[in-house]
Amino acid sequence: MTIKEIWKAANPKGHLLTAISFLIPIVCGAGFIIAIGMAMGGTAQDSLVSGQFDLWQSLATMGAKALGLLPVVIACGIAGSIAGKPGIAPGFVVGLAANAISAGFIGGMIGGYLAGYIALGIIKNVKVPDWAKGLMPTLIVPFFASLASGLIMIYIIGTPIGIFTDGLTSFLRSMGTSSNLIVGAVIGALCIVDFGGPINKTCFAFVLTLQAQGTEESPNDFDKNH
Repeated sequence: MTIKEIWKAANPKGHLLTAISFLIPIVCGAGFIIAIGMAMGGTAQDSLVSGQFDLWQSLATMGAKALGLLPVVIACGIAGSIAGKPGIAPGFVVGLAANAISAGFIGGMIGGYLAGYIALGIIKNVKVPDWAKGLMPTLIVPFFASLASGLIMIYIIGTPIGIFTDGLTSFLRSMGTSSNLIVGAVIGALCIVDFGGPINKTCFAFVLTLQAQGTEESPNDFDKNH
């Protein structure tokens, strides 16, 4: 097979678009929750201790925790799109590994592909006795795919991805107001050019990457920097 045929068969763009379609409701729901909480004076907490928080803090915290799991959600979506139900658990594990090693949203995306294709490879190439076939989608595939993809994320690819993500975040935070306006205009134009098609969803994934890494300034950061 040629590289083009392999790429078409792997269909990475299709899997990403499928994952983003599942991600959008979570982002919208969590985004509105945290927006309401912060607009009313709430701040996200590391943990909620009984009797030591109000309604707005609880909303801000719920929304922040949900948005903080975006790497896990995108990894689950991609891996599940590639390998079906047996790919969901490996995607979940590799997404948590990406969060743990600070690989961020980009790590979650790459980890989702890694977990999904490993799970798919096990499904297609590993032969088991008849009595164990029922265990393939519930135990064998999730266990080995989770183990392999999680260890690869932690020990091989997670650190370089984290360094790249930190560099991208630092670069975007260092941009001046005029540069931010230009970037925003380009992203806005690309988001509307094909009315929800592949270009729109690709831009959406990029913006989610920025949001997941916290490139936007908080009110406190704005006060300190201006």
